[in-house]
Amino acid sequence: MHFVSASIYHKAVYLALKEGLSPQSIRHHKDAPELQKSSKYIPISFLYDVYEGADQQLSPGFSVRQGKQLDSDDYGTLGLSWKTCWLAREVFDRLERFMILVTDHGNIRLEESGGLTTLEIVRNPNRRGVEMANEVSFVMIAGIFREVTGKDISPSAIQFKHSSASGQLFEDYFHCEVSFNQAKNTISYKTADITIPTLKADKSIHQFLLERMNEEKEGIYQSADHLLKEIIRLITEALPSGIPSIIQVAEYLGLSARTLKRRLADKGLTFRELVQNIQQDEARNLLRNPGLSMGEIAFQTGFSEQSAFNRAFKRWTGLSPADYRKNS
Repeated sequence: MHFVSASIYHKAVYLALKEGLSPQSIRHHKDAPELQKSSKYIPISFLYDVYEGADQQLSPGFSVRQGKQLDSDDYGTLGLSWKTCWLAREVFDRLERFMILVTDHGNIRLEESGGLTTLEIVRNPNRRGVEMANEVSFVMIAGIFREVTGKDISPSAIQFKHSSASGQLFEDYFHCEVSFNQAKNTISYKTADITIPTLKADKSIHQFLLERMNEEKEGIYQSADHLLKEIIRLITEALPSGIPSIIQVAEYLGLSARTLKRRLADKGLTFRELVQNIQQDEARNLLRNPGLSMGEIAFQTGFSEQSAFNRAFKRWTGLSPADYRKNS
């Protein structure tokens, strides 16, 4: 079950109820143990419930209104790191590296090209609440840049994977073109616009916060197998480009390779065994899709040659990929 920071949920609830959301819409939330215990994190499905209720019962643009009321104080140590980072563009870097401190649903990718810095939210909009969460995230990011720089910096372009009948609301807020039904969820800034000092830049405090965030991150990973889930996700996403090394995975997670090996050993695994398990599971799932060729499946599971894939699959299962497909 994916989680989200409780502070974001509570702000959404406060705003939605204030605007007229029926309390009955979220009545079932009150019995959740996470809310009764005032936990730091709650199931993210609760947040999606609030967004969907607001979308159905309230005036258009709740995503914009929710995003506008979120500020750095709602993001704990991560928010403090945004305030004290040296350059505004580091807001993106910190969000990419420490998104887990806010939610484990989805991840962030950054790209710099052609004078633009682009942040992508990799989170499939499989329900309206997720679509709205992606919208809220970009509104929040724009607000954070203004907060930490004191300047009215507008994005250059925004794209969403989902459709919307309220596109003008977003263009009015962002002051840039906002496109829907696109291949990715992205927000782009001119790199020069965000390569500027923040108002409260402080390298010593920021370094302390980085150390603290790494501790918080490791604490989250140690609980409820989040670390293993994150490793599996990273390896699975990387396979079409080749099998990542343990050093690459560890660096992405903010850990040393030695620490990552130790964490896997605690679960009775080696990195090599985990990669092979993931490859095998992916291969079995893909072979059930008759529309995929053996070459495509080999590529998507990290093999550069189909013959190598065939040998590995036979070693894993005792069957050739073709025979496995016939028997599935």
